[in-house]
Amino acid sequence: MPWDKRISRMDGEIEVAGTYLHAFIHNGDVYFLSEIEIYADGQIDCWDLVDFETFKQKVRSGWVVTRIPEGAHVDMLGVGSFVAAEVLSFVEPEEFIKEVAEEIEELNGRPTAAERCREAFRAYQKEPTEAVKERLKQEYEAVPVHLRRSVLHDMDAKDFPIRRIIYAQGGN
Repeated sequence: MPWDKRISRMDGEIEVAGTYLHAFIHNGDVYFLSEIEIYADGQIDCWDLVDFETFKQKVRSGWVVTRIPEGAHVDMLGVGSFVAAEVLSFVEPEEFIKEVAEEIEELNGRPTAAERCREAFRAYQKEPTEAVKERLKQEYEAVPVHLRRSVLHDMDAKDFPIRRIIYAQGGN
């Protein structure tokens, strides 16, 4: 998480570290570009401070959205508004949920799916067994799809070295 995305909130006397991601809040017939605030204690502020399970329900119900339809009215909260045309969306709702979960892991100093995937990749390079390959596949597929291309921190190779190993037979 970049340093400029660090936020916090007070929970009584305790400061709770957080970060944010952008998404839309679909309120009525308007989509509001919003910062979805994510905190180390698993609370997410999406116009209401909720736990992670409630957040998942809000995404699945269409309150928090990552994809807006063409013709949607979009409000940028004090910056401006427009009607969306030629919409390109890159983040599926379930993948956004995975990304929020990853942020919670990182805020708590626990390994993220990308970190576990890199570890499994190094393990496979040392010991290329079917068991290690299966672990690599599971860890890779736990990374949100829209973040996979940077798992190895190599924008030229992207995730091809991993995909070549785990999908060599099936060609996914």
